[in-house]
Amino acid sequence: MSFVPLKHGEVFSVTNELGDMNPNDMGAGIYYRDTRFLRKYNMTINDQSCIFLKKDQSKGIENQFKLSNGDIQSGDAHYEKMDLEINRNQLMYNGIFYDKIQVENGSQKHITCSLNVTFDLGFEDLFEVRGAKREKRGTIHKPEMNHNRLKYQYTGLDEIERILTMDVSADAKTEGNGFSFDMDLKPGDSHTIEVAIQVREGTEDDQKPLNYDQAYAACENELEQWMNDQTKVTTSHPIINKTLERAEKDLYLLATDIGQGSFPVAGIPWFCVPFGRDSMITAIQSLVLNPDLAKSTLLTLAHLQGDIENDWNEEAPGKILHEMRNGEMANLNEIPFKRYYGSIDSTPLYIVLFAETIRWTGDMELMNELLPSVEKALDYVEQYADLDGDGFVEFHKQSDGGLAVQSWKDSNHSMVHKEGTHSESPMAVVEVQGYVYDAKSKMAELYKYIGEEHKAQKLIEEAQQLKKQFNEAFWMEHEDFYALALDKNKKQVQTITSDPGHALWSTIIEESKVQDVARVLLSDKLYSGWGIRTMSQEEKVYNPIAYHNGTVWPHDNSLILLGLAKHSLKDQVNQLVQSLFESANQFEDARLPELFCGHSREEEETIVPFPVACSPQAWAAGTPFACVQALLGMEVNAFTKSISINPTLPEDMDWIEVNDLTVGSGKLNVVVKKVQDHVVATVEQNTSEFTIIQ
Repeated sequence: MSFVPLKHGEVFSVTNELGDMNPNDMGAGIYYRDTRFLRKYNMTINDQSCIFLKKDQSKGIENQFKLSNGDIQSGDAHYEKMDLEINRNQLMYNGIFYDKIQVENGSQKHITCSLNVTFDLGFEDLFEVRGAKREKRGTIHKPEMNHNRLKYQYTGLDEIERILTMDVSADAKTEGNGFSFDMDLKPGDSHTIEVAIQVREGTEDDQKPLNYDQAYAACENELEQWMNDQTKVTTSHPIINKTLERAEKDLYLLATDIGQGSFPVAGIPWFCVPFGRDSMITAIQSLVLNPDLAKSTLLTLAHLQGDIENDWNEEAPGKILHEMRNGEMANLNEIPFKRYYGSIDSTPLYIVLFAETIRWTGDMELMNELLPSVEKALDYVEQYADLDGDGFVEFHKQSDGGLAVQSWKDSNHSMVHKEGTHSESPMAVVEVQGYVYDAKSKMAELYKYIGEEHKAQKLIEEAQQLKKQFNEAFWMEHEDFYALALDKNKKQVQTITSDPGHALWSTIIEESKVQDVARVLLSDKLYSGWGIRTMSQEEKVYNPIAYHNGTVWPHDNSLILLGLAKHSLKDQVNQLVQSLFESANQFEDARLPELFCGHSREEEETIVPFPVACSPQAWAAGTPFACVQALLGMEVNAFTKSISINPTLPEDMDWIEVNDLTVGSGKLNVVVKKVQDHVVATVEQNTSEFTIIQ
């Protein structure tokens, strides 16, 4: 099954390559606020499935399908395959799924036939779609039919009314869970049908659907405005340009405003919700594209910050959200994810994102607005996150329904010792210590800038102590690498993984060990040829198709890449950037997925896809822009009013041009190109009033 998504606002859909929705296909249906309203939606000609010819998702807002008919038996007449050309276009706008079907008779025969659409309601919680079983469900009411409008209503056990309405073209015949259109097509004739499916909750207004062309024009205008507000990036390589354009459109698709501005939800279909870690890393990756995404992400998460101690949802004062769900099961506390705080890295990442956004923008108004929230987050790290007082930040599950592993590799089997036994919590994970170090270091710089010298000095001392302690406790001399974690007994989890690569980015690693870490990351142990694996192929539990134990995650690679760039490891930056863009070209529309399998390039000539990866996925879409920042070798510091640029270019790229890059209150235009044996950056415009350092 081909996975074909659409999204606008909080509504998204998944179809197959025919534009149909089959309940057995991964994630198929129309969803709103963690409820699958429609689980099946299939089109046939005289009850025969259509033949796939082509699909196109390149516009970012519309999916186009070119289909034809199978054998048609209509009364005494028989029509052969491929007599009809069927152009099916779908888009999502303002809570309504639009489906436009044009059937054209390309044969020399007079064809009479019927186009049929059948559907099944769902009104299932997303966790049911993923396999959860429930003893009781709400009530689906008797449908209402009014001319060519069908209305279905479900009253959940949470007392929320969920409503689906379906508006169909005037010539439709409706019956049961379906409708049909009789078509009488002479040679060259065509017939166009439109369907609009609206999903909403009972407190929301019923909307009159637009016609398809009106909805498309509105969507196109919105996307155009979005694209105009972003940094313009062009390279000498057309495939890389395609990846960048696809990623930008995916970030538009995933942007959702839940009250505080555009916020990147994590991914379609399973994580199309506010997701602290994923959303913040996406915002960090995308600073070079547009820092406004970071600002609204910070404001959204500040609004959802923890207030009280609550074991059920793992909330604590100052703690930053992990995940927010609005489905029936969450509303009824059947699962703890209504507002769930079970991640150890979201809070330090929030502080890092805040400090980095202020460094990038110099937005003192935003700083003053968010500083109280950030100080609560710092208090959480100090008062709650070190579970045993040893100076490291640990996680330990408190909720019966919560996550056992609460760092980014949050599957149950990701934290394993070399011999294959599971590491037990409380557990201090390598990359999280780096995030805490980075958070304290960056906040010390900010406090110093605003004259809070005492607070700055306190954080500097804490960060220095953490760095010293970290390098002593996590370093594995025999591996020239860092341990994945310390388990509950403070024993190193010595499995070789990608996680220490994040510590390059946070700069907690001692300078004398940077080259060793980079060498291991890009050795055959971890580097597949397409990217850096989550786990070394020499480990006992390595599996190239395991979710966190051997696959390649683009976002994971992007943070490693930013770390390599910080340490001016240009050969390694070029190698990894080239791999990531070549990987993107292996996927449809040059779209990087959430993850892919970790088989080596020598073993498999093409990438083995991971079958249930989210796509689009926010931090995968952010990865190409992290690549751009790494190639620019760019660091922005509003406190010193400086922009440092230390560029490099991989083998397949002769130049990269970046225009309208927002820095401070101005814009920057820069061209990086190869000149003989050197890579040279030329700043063509700088209205930021920041000094360029090269």
